[in-house]
Amino acid sequence: MNNSNVSNQIQILFNQFKVRNFELVISKTKQLIKHHPEYVILYNLLGVSYQNIGEFNKAKENFIEGLKRDMNNIAMMNNLAMSYKNLLKYDEAENLYLKIIKKNKNYINAYVNLGNLNRDINNFDEAIKLYNEALKLDEKNPIIYYSLSLAHQGLGQFEKSINYAKKTLDLNPNFTQADHVISHSTTYTKENEHYKNLNNKIETLNLNENEKIDVYFALSKAEEDIGNIKKASENLIIGNKLKKKSVNYKISQDTNLFNNIKKIFNKKIKKNNKNLNEDNIIFILGMPRSGTSLVEQIITSHSEVFGGGELPILSNIIKNNFILNDNDLTTKTIEILENDSSLERLKNEYLNYLKYFNTNKKFITDKAPLNFRWIGFIKTLFPNAKIIQCTRDPKNNCLSMFKNLFEGGLNFTYDQEDLVNYYKLYLELMDFWKSKYNSEIYEVKYEKLIQNNDDEIKNLIKFCNLNWEEKCLSFHQNKTPIKTMSTAQARKPIYKSSLKSFEKYKDYLTTIETKL
Repeated sequence: MNNSNVSNQIQILFNQFKVRNFELVISKTKQLIKHHPEYVILYNLLGVSYQNIGEFNKAKENFIEGLKRDMNNIAMMNNLAMSYKNLLKYDEAENLYLKIIKKNKNYINAYVNLGNLNRDINNFDEAIKLYNEALKLDEKNPIIYYSLSLAHQGLGQFEKSINYAKKTLDLNPNFTQADHVISHSTTYTKENEHYKNLNNKIETLNLNENEKIDVYFALSKAEEDIGNIKKASENLIIGNKLKKKSVNYKISQDTNLFNNIKKIFNKKIKKNNKNLNEDNIIFILGMPRSGTSLVEQIITSHSEVFGGGELPILSNIIKNNFILNDNDLTTKTIEILENDSSLERLKNEYLNYLKYFNTNKKFITDKAPLNFRWIGFIKTLFPNAKIIQCTRDPKNNCLSMFKNLFEGGLNFTYDQEDLVNYYKLYLELMDFWKSKYNSEIYEVKYEKLIQNNDDEIKNLIKFCNLNWEEKCLSFHQNKTPIKTMSTAQARKPIYKSSLKSFEKYKDYLTTIETKL
């Protein structure tokens, strides 16, 4: 094959990459590399394809292979750093970003990506500083303004967040993620300019499916604020339907996983007697949108508690050590959990990740909601850790999930049938955990917390073995960053408007109404 033929082949593969045919690109690129290993661009293409399907170790290997052939390829260095970040190897990622900036002070992506890394570990001031450095290099880059919008939203600086999101849209009206950010920080009226813009976008702008999803979800929020529940429901159903099409989710995979978890933990696992020290982690878990952010804000108002937010580390450890491709647990699960050195290794992996937060506070929260799946692992690794389960009226909870777009891992939320079935799986698994660890799981009922917040907050702080501090009642003044869409709600004093939120949707979201 001559050079022009190889170039044509590469162009075809790039076209397939653009339409997200990643499996095909991976297969064909691997074949081309066998015959033409000198084409460095192929390693980059293969790496980013692996990144897009979540195979970050394979992506890393290909970027490293490419860099052996072209050690100064900055784009590939940047992609390798992204892989390290996704593998939670933040030190390696940071060192690479700094190396890139040293090589080329004008490489904007490195500033933005390093800023994102700092945002992940709650170092928001440094993140904003890096985004502003990028802005000095290019004042017309919408991604920089969007990154600033997210950072200020996480800090509860909603006016700044909206202004940066608007600048994003001024530069690129199709950057609809910014519309979605604005919708979470806005209470709409019919006269609201952004509401008019959203309607105009649907009617006149040439949007791809992902852009339409953002707009439909934002429009649904706006219509609900205005009081048009019928229209809000219609937009919600369309947005979820489009999102469901874009994800490859089958409830059978989670059914299989949950059944396997129960099968494994039904057996008596030998305890690790070496782990008698205090575990200073507070796990806040439950279904998404069940009050986990609110509970974290309350607890982290205490002077001895650092808010970690939704930490990916526990799921990462379990995925890498226990879960097979088809969502089965490895047959060696019990063997690993009963081996002192294996347990020590896994525990240290988690604790070493916490060091990235550089806090001297005694306790840290991990509020990844879906950690409810891993309670057996938590009790084995950290037997003395605190576990708080947040619960909420099932219909209100499912509505709140159906109304929101999530960043990865929550693909069951975009279809009413999937949502109801997953919720039932959750209830069954929690019943199982409580049959084993009942006294060690503290349940916070959202409705009780809202209606009797003083007593409920005091009981919660007591469960965490913390001395009482009055500022826990003023949790809405807590400056702890929140990196989820709950940031606006969790920064308000207790409000009761969400207690019967499903009632007005029951005629439109009939699957949730009839099957839950």
